[in-house]
Amino acid sequence: MLYCYSNGHIIPSAEATVHISDLGLVRSYAVFDFFRTYGGKPFRMPDYLARFRNSAANLRLPFNLSDEELLNIINLLMTKSELKEAGIKMILTGGESKDTMTIEKPNFFVQVMELSELSEDHYTEGVKLITSDFQREIPVVKSTHYLNAIKLQPLKEKHGAYDVLYCFKGKVLEVPRNNFFLIKNDTLITPKDDVLLGITRKVTLELAQDHFKVEEREVVVDELQEADEAFVTGTTRRMVPVVQIDDYSIGEGRVGEGTKRLIRLFDQYIGEVSI
Repeated sequence: MLYCYSNGHIIPSAEATVHISDLGLVRSYAVFDFFRTYGGKPFRMPDYLARFRNSAANLRLPFNLSDEELLNIINLLMTKSELKEAGIKMILTGGESKDTMTIEKPNFFVQVMELSELSEDHYTEGVKLITSDFQREIPVVKSTHYLNAIKLQPLKEKHGAYDVLYCFKGKVLEVPRNNFFLIKNDTLITPKDDVLLGITRKVTLELAQDHFKVEEREVVVDELQEADEAFVTGTTRRMVPVVQIDDYSIGEGRVGEGTKRLIRLFDQYIGEVSI
């Protein structure tokens, strides 16, 4: 049985509830963050908590638990749920609201869950993305509002795509749950503005410093067809190579050497920090 933290109480996850007037339910007014463990230890937890606090502050949601208190909660949940490795989700909703507009008393939850891994061929063969003209509202906030991403699920499945790459007004932005990178002439390039700044993105940039020229900047759509390589980064699946975007191939449709090198560096880093 899996357990969660709900406003100061440890309860079975299946018993967690919110009031029908909770702003997270009726207005999608809620923030969350998700990270995972390696070797039973939360990976880059201070970075994820800093981003979570920033999201909460942007939406005027008070949050007062310390990093130490959260770590104790996570360890307790993992022990009680009998998980050696876990995905960890924190959710802060606007809470019950009499007029369904005013923030009164936010609700805070911590959920632990089993991790699901991609099949190996996603990493060795690469994946396809399709593009969509869209920009998330308040991009620096990791909110529970995934309306557009869910709406596009049938289109993604129709085209056999791994995910959707958001582009807006000629600029390349992000994937709903991932950041986007491309490699051109040994230069690693990733969009800088109007995207959620992922923690795996941050680690990737750190690892790349000694191996690539690195550019965080505006990326225009025309650059996609000129890219030698591309990949996406995210918490659970780390780095996933991209070999096709819409109808055109990236790097002749094969996973590139630069991407492979970064995957090896990331795996090595995980091995070091999880000891």
